[in-house]
Amino acid sequence: MISEIIKIANFMGEAFLHIWPYLLVTIPLAVAVNMSGASKYIKRAFDARPITAILLATIVGAFSPFCSCGVIPVIAALLISGVPLAPVMSFWIASPSMDPEIFFLSVGTIGWNLAVWRLVGTLLLSLSAGFITHFAITPPSPKVLIH
Repeated sequence: MISEIIKIANFMGEAFLHIWPYLLVTIPLAVAVNMSGASKYIKRAFDARPITAILLATIVGAFSPFCSCGVIPVIAALLISGVPLAPVMSFWIASPSMDPEIFFLSVGTIGWNLAVWRLVGTLLLSLSAGFITHFAITPPSPKVLIH
């Protein structure tokens, strides 16, 4: 029993040592976005056109270098600043799924053809998440009956 607890603690320690550099970058970035007032501009840009915001968030997420742990502070900052949930969801799905490093590692291991299809799959998955979220939380417009 004790040996299993030690193995788990070692695993957790090694995982933390692996992700701390990402947290060291993303937590101050998230704080800077909130403290600088840039979050208001981000919110305004994403509020204006939800479909465009989902597309933009997907592209930025797919090409940002954040891992699954490093993206959490950025997501928290976006949600706290009031960015709509649909583009946040698109970014959240795309960011850990694909980044330039993962793309080129995929090219080296599985070849260009499958790496491009992996990128396409990531884009489709995150766009779907954004659009499903958008349509799930957006109330339907009232129908106007003209006689």
